[in-house]
Amino acid sequence: MGSRDVVELGRLLGDTTRVALLDAMFDGRAYTVTELRRHVGVAASTASEHLSKLLDGGLVATEPQGRHRYYRLKDAEVADLLETLFEFGTGRTVRRATKVPADMAFARTCYDHLAGTVAVGLTDRLVEANVIEFVGVVPVVTETGNELFNDLSLPTGPQRSGRATVRRCLDWSERRPHLAGVLPAGLLKFMVAERWFVSRPSSRALELTSVGRAGLEDVFGYKVQ
Repeated sequence: MGSRDVVELGRLLGDTTRVALLDAMFDGRAYTVTELRRHVGVAASTASEHLSKLLDGGLVATEPQGRHRYYRLKDAEVADLLETLFEFGTGRTVRRATKVPADMAFARTCYDHLAGTVAVGLTDRLVEANVIEFVGVVPVVTETGNELFNDLSLPTGPQRSGRATVRRCLDWSERRPHLAGVLPAGLLKFMVAERWFVSRPSSRALELTSVGRAGLEDVFGYKVQ
């Protein structure tokens, strides 16, 4: 990324409506202009104008379907970049100064990986069990972790895409880190497929099932309170 790209990115993220639109797409789903403008509370014409700028800036992509045009974050790399920027920026902090809904604080998606109280607690447990170790602020999969995740058919090695296998992501409701990257994304996909978590329509909140509670304890030794 050159200096002009950084300046352009800063300009795009220097507007609270555009940040709110990006935040609305952080569940990895695609939305129409109407859905997004309702989420951020602006007119459809205003939302369309901002989405056009985000599209031109390479932060979002579109998916036409019938008469509708759906918007989503461009890809996981964009989500990773935005997560890092949001960790140091104020866009999310200002918008979420009010009390976090209990279901969102407990368990939710953060683009393609798990976030919330459960995610932070699981991260603590993985460190305690020597599945993950932090080298400074960088999480690393240990030999024990390689064996565990390979048994679940989850990737632990270097990624051809260049995306981090696992990295630190500051949880905005817990103010402590959970794990992001290819491995945590695969883990969430596995847990949803196994019905450990159930997603809710039009929400990033996830419901932890009784099967999930048992699975987290059996596989990772993590007993959710």
